[in-house]
Amino acid sequence: MFSFLSLRPIAELFQPVAATYLLVILGIMVIGKRLHSRFLSYDLDHELTTTDNKAVALSTTGYLFALGLILWGVITPNGDIAVTGFWSLIGDLIATFFWGLIGIGLLQVSHYLNDRYLLPNFSNHKEIIEDRNLGTGAVEGCTFIASGIIIKTVLSGSGSGFFTDLLGTIFYFAIGQAAFLIFGRLYQRISRFDLHHEIEQDNAAAGVAFGLSMVAVGILLADYIAAYNSVPGLIFWLPISFFFLITGRYIADKVLLPGALLDEEISQDRNWGAALIEGAVAIIIALVVGNLFFS
Repeated sequence: MFSFLSLRPIAELFQPVAATYLLVILGIMVIGKRLHSRFLSYDLDHELTTTDNKAVALSTTGYLFALGLILWGVITPNGDIAVTGFWSLIGDLIATFFWGLIGIGLLQVSHYLNDRYLLPNFSNHKEIIEDRNLGTGAVEGCTFIASGIIIKTVLSGSGSGFFTDLLGTIFYFAIGQAAFLIFGRLYQRISRFDLHHEIEQDNAAAGVAFGLSMVAVGILLADYIAAYNSVPGLIFWLPISFFFLITGRYIADKVLLPGALLDEEISQDRNWGAALIEGAVAIIIALVVGNLFFS
């Protein structure tokens, strides 16, 4: 009758195992940031603190957020982090550390593909370090997050054996990267402006809109991966996902921003507000469509 006065939750909130996991996660985050800095051709700490480079901050924030998502997927199989004993805890912590390292490696691959193929018309390094290009930083950060969403989903459903899980993670990660590249080309074709040119010209709005759309692609792919293992089905799902996102962009243009062309707002006016609305609509559509198809 007076369950709201129960003291039981206080006792249940005392979770030394959870605290142990948290310490390990924080340690992996620190290691991940240091390893990430070693793969970069610039001094990450110097750019973040001494020069206050906001473009680097956007990219690094996306990387750390993606790494956090991956670690979340590792420590929450079926939503339960409980362990049955000391050695089971040690095994889980080792597995968490190992999969964290794999996630760090895959994110570095994503960073390489972003630079070479997703934005191939210019050097990401030059844009971020020399020009402090917020648009490029936003695309890098959002692509990290989109990759992290996919990796997190695969790891959350793993449990078929180490090598099977590893191959599955790499396989779906590769499909996700291919989907990002395909959608990037499609986004360029449906836009009335040269996406690469606008980003290279320090148009942050173009980078924000495109980057958030990539996050939406990651959500749609992750929802399918969480529901099915069928590769033919995933290939069939890709054009359906792209159709919904293109439709969402049209809705943002004609319905949510009446009286103005979305492409002109982004390319000519460099309107951050319009870019955020486009990206928000894409993510909302991805969340709703995923729930409708796979709930």
